[in-house]
Amino acid sequence: MRMTENDRKVLQFLDKYKAARTNTLYELFYPSLRTAQYNLKKLYDNRKLKRDRDDFTSQYYYYFNKPRQLRHSLLLTDFYRELHKIATIKVFEKEFTIGDIRADALVGYRYNNANYIAFVEVELSNRPDVKKYEKLKASGEYRKYLTVFPLIFFITDRPIPKTDLTIIRINEDITNLKGVL
Repeated sequence: MRMTENDRKVLQFLDKYKAARTNTLYELFYPSLRTAQYNLKKLYDNRKLKRDRDDFTSQYYYYFNKPRQLRHSLLLTDFYRELHKIATIKVFEKEFTIGDIRADALVGYRYNNANYIAFVEVELSNRPDVKKYEKLKASGEYRKYLTVFPLIFFITDRPIPKTDLTIIRINEDITNLKGVL
C-alpha cells in the first residue's frame, strides 16, 4: 500500500489523540472530503487503522485501539478541529500534568494577533471542577512551567461554578467556540 504524507499525518494524529471523526481528519489533513473518505477507507482496508460508525451521526470515527472514553476523545479532537479553523494552534499537548492537576490538554494558540494558553477539560458526567485550578493558581506552582495562568476551556453542557478564573464554556457540540473567543 502506498501512503501519502497526509496519510502518515493522520496516523500520527490518531496515535497521539486516540480517535477522530472523518470530518476532523478531512479538515486537518486532506484537500477534500472525497479524498479523505477514499484514503481513510484505504487505510482501514489495509488494516492500518480501525473504524466504527457513530450511531447518531452515521459518520465514521477512526482509531488504533478504541479508547475507553471514546466520546471524551472524540470531543477533544472535535475541539482541536474547530479551534484550528479560527486560530493557529502552536501546541496541543494531551493529558498535560502540572502539580496535582492533569488537564485533558494544554493548548497554545494565536488568535487575532495575540497569543493565548489554555487548559482544556472535557467534562461529560460530573460538575466541572474549578477548585483544583483555583488551588493551582493560589499555590503559584504553575510559574515553574508557565509565565501566566492559562485560560480554562470546559467542554461541557453542565453549569460552571462561579470563580475568578477565566473560564470559557464550550458546548458539547462545539458550535459556540467562535462566539466565545
